[in-house]
Amino acid sequence: MLITGLNGNVAKTLAKRLDPSIYEITFLTSNKKQVSNNIFYWDSNKNYIDPEALKNTAHIIHLAGFNITNSWTSKNKQKMFNSRVETSNLLYKECKKNNIKPLSFISASAMGYYGFEAKGIQQEQDKAGNDWMARLCLEWEKAADNFQLIKTRVIKLRLSLIMDKHSGILQKTCLGFRFKTGLIFGDGSQSFPWIDIEDVAKFIEFTIQNKTVEGVFNLAAPEKISYNNFIKTVQQIKFKNSILFKIPKNVIEFFLPEKKSLLLNNTSLSTKKIESTGFKFIYRSLEECIKARLS
Repeated sequence: MLITGLNGNVAKTLAKRLDPSIYEITFLTSNKKQVSNNIFYWDSNKNYIDPEALKNTAHIIHLAGFNITNSWTSKNKQKMFNSRVETSNLLYKECKKNNIKPLSFISASAMGYYGFEAKGIQQEQDKAGNDWMARLCLEWEKAADNFQLIKTRVIKLRLSLIMDKHSGILQKTCLGFRFKTGLIFGDGSQSFPWIDIEDVAKFIEFTIQNKTVEGVFNLAAPEKISYNNFIKTVQQIKFKNSILFKIPKNVIEFFLPEKKSLLLNNTSLSTKKIESTGFKFIYRSLEECIKARLS
């Protein structure tokens, strides 16, 4: 099993979850200093993968990607694209060139597929949005679909906001609360699709074990909440002595004209498809999830 995105917390959580007596886990890294017996070097800019990395690989879990929370300069947007789409293309080309046919190619994607302006509950069959993030996700998924040409089962994970103490929105929210303040963007009524990091890893393992599972999946907990619910849940569980401040929409639009799309996005995700597979969530309730993450 080959995992990309070695330094990301999803990859780390997945590696800890998988039974080493069942799976022989290897990784790809773009940092030569990390290379070891089970960590191989690759450089998508030079179209290079250590040929040993793909030998006898039954499953590829592609989680690499330059973090979208970085500033949205033209240079960084290109990095975000290349680190997702071009790396997917490189993996496919190398597999095809060396006649390697993995059983599964599991690729991260994101709810950004539906677009910043998407409203209401989005289902997997709904169309992609028109903004740059939606186009990125669309190309990302198209690159994953190439693996179908070599008869590899493809699973695409449209990730919602991942609850993890050490990364992402929960980490940033807790940092603000340590200064006794919690920030509510806009009126806080915007949808807040979320999933616990352990459930992300569990579903990846589930797809490996269940060969009939394929295609695209919204990865979100069934519970539908607002951003306001999220902030108040974190406050009540861990930071009761803090104060909540609302940042008006017009202030966000003035100071963060691009990032406002992330902060005020009102997309909600249907979870009917993932639930229809028989997958059992560890955390269906945000309150239970936050208690576990911040205990």
